[in-house]
Amino acid sequence: MGRKIPGKKHRGVNDPEKQQAERLAKIKDKINAPPLNPEDQQVPRSLSRIIELKNRAKQGLFNKKQKKKEKSAQKPKISKGKPEKPFPKFERRPGESDWIFKRRMNRICQDVIRETAFEDKYNVDIKRNEDGEVEGVEKRPKDELQVLMKKVRKENKEAKTKKKKKKPRADSEPKLTKSQKWALKQAEKKRKKQLATDQDHSYLPQKEQIKFGEIVHAPPSLVAPRRVDKSQETPRPGQKQLLLKSIFSNSENSSGTSNRPLHSTKSSVSNASKSINKKGKRKDLPHAMRRQLDKQQKEIIEAYKILKSKKIKTTN
Repeated sequence: MGRKIPGKKHRGVNDPEKQQAERLAKIKDKINAPPLNPEDQQVPRSLSRIIELKNRAKQGLFNKKQKKKEKSAQKPKISKGKPEKPFPKFERRPGESDWIFKRRMNRICQDVIRETAFEDKYNVDIKRNEDGEVEGVEKRPKDELQVLMKKVRKENKEAKTKKKKKKPRADSEPKLTKSQKWALKQAEKKRKKQLATDQDHSYLPQKEQIKFGEIVHAPPSLVAPRRVDKSQETPRPGQKQLLLKSIFSNSENSSGTSNRPLHSTKSSVSNASKSINKKGKRKDLPHAMRRQLDKQQKEIIEAYKILKSKKIKTTN
């Protein structure tokens, strides 16, 4: 469920008639207000807008776009490029039906379109006489701008080709074709594959080739590996020279160095020498075994404290 939105708290009860009177007092000048002077009437906003536009038109305050259009209309149009060809006049012949007249007009328009396309394609002008018959074909004069653009385009193209076609160095390798590159790639791939197979076969057991008629009198003799020197071997867990072992050995040899009695040191040595290897959690062990482990732990901690105190005395 969503959060509950608390409602507005009504503090006390207001008089509804008083509230309505205040509301009407705010809008009394806005709605249903009779005119102050019945003979006067306010001008509508649309009419005042029309009067304003009329005054602006008299003063000549038009938009900039409208002024530009008027200026462009006043200027004479200058024809650019070649002059337009005279379009044939369509006159209806006497006795010609409406359908035949439209068909003739369509045929003449198609002829004009084909003629202009031919002229643009071959860069020529078709000359006709006053009757509309073809007199000849004349080649158009070359446009200077087009010739210049063509020349610049050609120079740019030549410059690009010169940059691309650089002379190869004498010490550089010859350029290979696509087929040669592909052949080299395949050869390298084949060489790597052969090398990988050779390495795999080197680890496989090799089969002995026995000649026909060969006799074997005894099984093959296997050479045993040389024994490793015991001095180089790493000590086993039970044979490591630990720090606490040296303490117990010193305590056995010299009596009276520690404040502890002799029988307690002997018992700690005997208990420390025992290796208790019990698997599982400590809480699962029997009560007697746990007491024994706690006792051994306390003895080892006391021995470590004695060792530390000896070191501090020697340093001082």
